[in-house]
Amino acid sequence: MKFSTIEILAGLLIVLAGIKLAVVFVDARVWLKIARRVYAMPAVTAWVALLLAGFVLYLLLQSGLTIVQVLAVTVFVALLLMVGVAPYAGQLFGWLETQSLPEMLRRQWLYVIVWVLLLAWGAAELVAAR
Repeated sequence: MKFSTIEILAGLLIVLAGIKLAVVFVDARVWLKIARRVYAMPAVTAWVALLLAGFVLYLLLQSGLTIVQVLAVTVFVALLLMVGVAPYAGQLFGWLETQSLPEMLRRQWLYVIVWVLLLAWGAAELVAAR
């Protein structure tokens, strides 16, 4: 049986999320140790994640999806993330209020640029489609 690129990506998510959930249910501290190792070098983690995101975006586009479709799915994922973050909003905002927001934005320059480029690309596609 041959799987499509999208089926492979979905299968990878299912397997990795299943492993994560199993580990968290057995002993959440083990998952925390893994996460600490992954984020031990935040700059490296960010660049690796960005490269992987770029590769996945390339695969999605090669499979026939458009940037508009990818952004639409991103709305769905963002809403799911909001469900997970909502119980911690008070703590998150409390922490954010102790931070320098301009400094945080300066440190997030790459992340912001990537989002601006993706949104501009999607907007251009929507305008071109009309």
